[in-house]
Amino acid sequence: MSMENKRERFHPSAVLVYFIRDIKHWVFLFVLFLVDIDSGRLYSILALSALILFLSAKSFIKYWTHTYTLSSDHITLYKGIFNKRETEITYERIQTVKQRQWFFFKPFNIIEVLIETASTSPGEAEASLTAVDESIIKTIESYRNQTSPDLDEEKEIEAADNQFSLKYQDVVLFGLTDLTAILIVFTALSFVFEWIPDRFFSELVSLVGNVRGILIVGLMFMGLLIIAALSLLKSFLLFYDYKAERHEDTLTISYGLFERKTQKIPLSKIQGIKVNKQLLRHLFNRSSVELVIMGGQESEGESLSIKKVYLFPLISNDQVYTRLNQFIPDRAIEKPKVKKVTQNRVWYFLRWKMLAGIPLVAIALYFNTTIAIIASMILIIILLMAWKKSQVQAYAIQKNRLLCIQQFEGFTTVQFFIMPQNVQALSYSTSIALVNKDIGHMDVTFKENEHPTNYGMRYIKEKDSRRIHELFWEALERETDYVGFN
Repeated sequence: MSMENKRERFHPSAVLVYFIRDIKHWVFLFVLFLVDIDSGRLYSILALSALILFLSAKSFIKYWTHTYTLSSDHITLYKGIFNKRETEITYERIQTVKQRQWFFFKPFNIIEVLIETASTSPGEAEASLTAVDESIIKTIESYRNQTSPDLDEEKEIEAADNQFSLKYQDVVLFGLTDLTAILIVFTALSFVFEWIPDRFFSELVSLVGNVRGILIVGLMFMGLLIIAALSLLKSFLLFYDYKAERHEDTLTISYGLFERKTQKIPLSKIQGIKVNKQLLRHLFNRSSVELVIMGGQESEGESLSIKKVYLFPLISNDQVYTRLNQFIPDRAIEKPKVKKVTQNRVWYFLRWKMLAGIPLVAIALYFNTTIAIIASMILIIILLMAWKKSQVQAYAIQKNRLLCIQQFEGFTTVQFFIMPQNVQALSYSTSIALVNKDIGHMDVTFKENEHPTNYGMRYIKEKDSRRIHELFWEALERETDYVGFN
């Protein structure tokens, strides 16, 4: 059956998608009514029923009023009853096509197609085909490339010579070494403790009597188990069956357990590459590779999503640069021989933190010894991280003028690679106190998603900044002038 110039309605499973997304928007009220039901109050049951009925009706209305047409020139989406809206997108405007597959889509071979254009607002796709047949994605790509879907499929199979998949043991390792899980658990526990009555703690203390130490150890052990369990759950939800492959000039990344997502990234959209060597993962000889890309990263309807764009969530340190060259051959990345630039300038990294931290510890000591001890421990950790930053900070310029900036960020050594043509500005700044010592700060400005972003080095010698400017930046200017002259 031809879809051209004929309005098509989404698959009925779209109703469930609309309902889930609306529930997420009303989740606080939903949980509030659900918890209050235990008290036996009739109005809570009625309110919860009314909310579910309202959201169900809204989902069915969306299903009946949201339609689309697919032609050889453009995609058109229709929505609304009284305030009708029609969105037309030509294939020339499309920058990125993503697909997402919820677990209840799989039996029907249904996917959600997300379309991004140059005018896409940050955080959302310009168009979403909520529940359509899998063949739609091939039809759209064939119209974009002016080829037949069968030819595209053959080309895809032949071109898939560079593939990467994440092993299950690496998914487990990623979860167990995820430092952000600690913050998630602390936030969740603080929310739970707010709801637990004070009498519960009083009864617990009276129950254990003199074995308070055992209780504390038990709670700490339980906390560690909760952290590990939640982190593993998150890791499997995100990275289950993670696959990455390159077809000519396009990277395809797919991942997810209940909500399967596929993202296609043209190599031309990659602004930079980050090789992350986190302290815990480095003990297991593992690194993560993150892509810095240009263009809006849609997040509408995301329940649990990767905020970073990973090419390799975890990969052996011995393979990272070889595999990078296979997937992104135009960068020709080599293992950098970095020049460390601030190992003998530790004081500059510590001074302001000590100036702010020591008086705060002294004030805390005046009021409460326990708070002062905690504040001292936090200050020591901050100072140790600042010291580590001074020892790690470095740079390297490779043969093809690929700049590598090495930094220490949040327990992770980061190697950031960028080409000169992806840099919008290269700046050097200093202060009155630093200028006489030929010390300053250097930043490269580039575009990440839809916004300018800076990345650089602090307290480096002016001669290093001049060297980077000459070998990395001026070479591009000379090439540009030469091309313009010709």
